[in-house]
Amino acid sequence: MTKKRVSVQIEGRSYAVITGEDEKYVQNVANEVTSRIRNAAQTSKHLDTRDCAVLAALDFCDDRNKERKKNKEIVGKADKIIQNTNELNRSCKEYKERLAEAINENTSLVRKIRELEDKVKLLTGENAELRIAVKNSQKQQPEKSATEAKTEGVPGKNTVNNQNRNKPQMKQYSFFGNEDKNGKK
Repeated sequence: MTKKRVSVQIEGRSYAVITGEDEKYVQNVANEVTSRIRNAAQTSKHLDTRDCAVLAALDFCDDRNKERKKNKEIVGKADKIIQNTNELNRSCKEYKERLAEAINENTSLVRKIRELEDKVKLLTGENAELRIAVKNSQKQQPEKSATEAKTEGVPGKNTVNNQNRNKPQMKQYSFFGNEDKNGKK
């Protein structure tokens, strides 16, 4: 940034200011200084220009300090906002991870439900087949004669085994795993 010499008038006196700022900006600052000196002079008629300049300088310093304090408060609030935003981002990330886990678990449970529904359909079909087979076997068996009914349950007679041979074998399933009732897979 190149510095240049800018001439300004403050309360009738000429001042040369060496600055890197634009001439219009420097002129506006000089006008504000002049305005503050005149305001100080109007409040008290017995003050000379030097006293008015000191009061204007005090006024500028007061304004600057108040602005610094305000700026510091704004920066503090901005820091808190940034901190809260970071915490919210962390929480959001955690919630996204939990949501992903829940979606995965839900997908797994849906898959298990479908498998169980398929097993229920299979078992329902087998059950229907077994009912039909039992009805058919009951129709094919002739009624027992009086002597067969009397010998039923008598030791040495093998009628129970003959009856079990004619019945279809039933499978047992568990909805909670792949084990049958005897614990075999």
